[in-house]
Amino acid sequence: MTDDLIAMADGATNVDLQWMAPERKAASGHAEPDFEDLLSAFTTEMRAQFDLFRRLRESAETLLQGADEAAAKLARADIKAATDAIALIVRTLEKIDALMRQLARDRAEAEERQLEGRDPEILRAEVQALIAARVAAAVAIAEGRGPP
Repeated sequence: MTDDLIAMADGATNVDLQWMAPERKAASGHAEPDFEDLLSAFTTEMRAQFDLFRRLRESAETLLQGADEAAAKLARADIKAATDAIALIVRTLEKIDALMRQLARDRAEAEERQLEGRDPEILRAEVQALIAARVAAAVAIAEGRGPP
């Protein structure tokens, strides 16, 4: 019976899982892109499993109505197994999210430490260059020449 439910659940819908991948906060080139890609892949796979077990549970619930006692007992067991699997998937997704957030925090802290180690005169010159560029753009727009 479970195999029939899985087959029914698999055929229920064709879900596009790309929208569920976690948002990539960092640009590539950091020390842990493989780990971040792995976490993204896990999230996509967990979403697919979540959808499968949700459809399995829904299919089993429809079998409860009007089924004989043995089929209803199997359907209840399938519902419980699917519910347990969904709970495990949710906890796993929460842990993946916590790891992704920790990676982003670690990356921001590393960038901050790197900035703190730079020469203040160089940073001041960079800020002044940015200000000069914005002023030049604003003047060009005010004079009707458009952005430089």
